[in-house]
Amino acid sequence: MDTARAWVMTPPPAGDTLWTWTPAGLEELATVRRVFRATLTGDVLPGPALSADRVEESVLALDELMSNGLRHGRPPVHVEVRAADAGLLLLVSDRAAGSPLMPTSTRDPSLGGMGLGMVAHVATACGWVPQDDVKTVWALMPTAPR
Repeated sequence: MDTARAWVMTPPPAGDTLWTWTPAGLEELATVRRVFRATLTGDVLPGPALSADRVEESVLALDELMSNGLRHGRPPVHVEVRAADAGLLLLVSDRAAGSPLMPTSTRDPSLGGMGLGMVAHVATACGWVPQDDVKTVWALMPTAPR
């Protein structure tokens, strides 16, 4: 998969906000993951419950996008999860609009930097958009069973 081609500059699809977080540092990611996983396995989403695989893929994708925003973006980092027609929309915004995404599928995996590729592999669609001084990175996660 050509990860760079998967991450295009395009606005996210529409959706209704379900949850938001504003993590101040990497130490908060475990709490957000735990709350997000518990929420996904509850009865809060419309339609049938998500399969265990879909829950874990969504948690992985949210964690990768959040950690990228905290490591490579500028604060504040804002995380939003929306219910969209085609799935669960994950959005992470930071104040680094002038810093485009640098996805790669050619880097040696031992050097790291493979998170965007993993997200693109499990997402239905993904992209990013700069607006004013904010960069938003998003991934649309499928909710239907495999």
